[in-house]
Amino acid sequence: MFTINAVATRLITFLLVPLYTTYMSAGEYGLTDMSVTVISLITPLVTLDVSEAAVRYIVGDSKNSERYAAFAFGLTLLSICLVSVLTPLLELSVFGGLGDYKAWFVLTYATTAVMNLCGEVARGSGEVKLITLCAGLSSVVTLVSALVLIGNLGLGITGYFLSVSIGPVLAVLVYLTVGGLGGMMVRGVLKLSAGGLAAVRETAAPMVRYALPLIPNALFWWVGTSINRFFITGMLGISASGMFAAAGKVPNLLNTAYSVFQQAWQLSAFQEARDEGVARFYSSVYRVLSAGMTVLCALISLLAPLFGSIFLRGETYGAWPMIPVLLIANLMNVFNSFYGTVYTSTMRTGYIMRTTVFGALSCIVFTPLLIPIVGTYGACIASVVGQGLVFAMRARDSRKYIAFDAGWRTLLPTLVILAVQSVVTAAQSPEWRLVSLVCLALVVVLQGRRLLPILIFVKSRVKRDK
Repeated sequence: MFTINAVATRLITFLLVPLYTTYMSAGEYGLTDMSVTVISLITPLVTLDVSEAAVRYIVGDSKNSERYAAFAFGLTLLSICLVSVLTPLLELSVFGGLGDYKAWFVLTYATTAVMNLCGEVARGSGEVKLITLCAGLSSVVTLVSALVLIGNLGLGITGYFLSVSIGPVLAVLVYLTVGGLGGMMVRGVLKLSAGGLAAVRETAAPMVRYALPLIPNALFWWVGTSINRFFITGMLGISASGMFAAAGKVPNLLNTAYSVFQQAWQLSAFQEARDEGVARFYSSVYRVLSAGMTVLCALISLLAPLFGSIFLRGETYGAWPMIPVLLIANLMNVFNSFYGTVYTSTMRTGYIMRTTVFGALSCIVFTPLLIPIVGTYGACIASVVGQGLVFAMRARDSRKYIAFDAGWRTLLPTLVILAVQSVVTAAQSPEWRLVSLVCLALVVVLQGRRLLPILIFVKSRVKRDK
């Protein structure tokens, strides 16, 4: 079910990239990406990252799930008011002209934030089919409305904001009515009202304590992954930012693949956190994850020109050589997310923030230093450095809580091979296609050997069950 959900949401996003790059200039596309970047920045700040706390506490304390949901919903509604008040800040030049679309920006934020919260509440409640239904509805409506508003009517940026808002609005209505979340919220509000201030404090305090370290973590995660847009915009212009954003859409295939099982994995990690053998559980899952992600990374890097011809149209096609480098950054981000579950499942969220801070600071330092030397590739390299630093720190520290086997003897050589492949492909060195193909073959062999024990075990279990 989570696979269907991921395909419905992420695949539609990828299908829309050719539409955007065909009917928008690089500058216009850069502006739409800027809106996404700003929303991803402000959401955890103005909502106190309450959706993350909601799913964790609904899973851990189902008896009070209605109160947790109601508090989270109320805080999210307040955040919409706060964002509306702060919209004059969008007039700053660093936002590249986003201030001309203040009302549309608020609408997009509101629909995104509420739909995200509804999805997290439904996930914590085990309503997986509901999530899939709403995600599919939102994605299809977004796709159709984008084709009509942008492709047929030529509304450009306004059509973009409308299309990405209509789908989520319909999905939220389904969540609240057919899905029963509206009734859940109302019952939660009544229980909080009946209990008075004490009930509100009892509900809010643990959620806020859990979420507080995640707020600066989300902020610095955003800094490490998105602030390069502002450096590029300020130093090279909004068109260069649009090229960088377009190139980043293809590496996001790694995140799409990871999201197929991430939501289910997070729930499993929460449920298994106190069980014996949890380290073996993590080790087995990570072995499969790292093998699948590294092979996919090598494959996409080899086929980068092909993916570029599909997703990047017009002037944005010239950005395809950035894809291999950004793939490494996204791979590190996937691994960071996996290690993050060690801290969230054991309720030790503080170190997540510290590692993300170091990664963000390295991105802030290296991006403006490298852009004058290698242009937009400087932002790509800075992203790799930042994400790699977070990965190294979490891999080392997380062993205090769950000491699982990461298979470094295989993983480290694989990462070196991927780095060589990305450099050769991005530079388009002589015979780079042959070198890239050899790198893919080496990664498949290395990771295949690593997966062999699991495959043998699964095969033996199947035979025994028969």
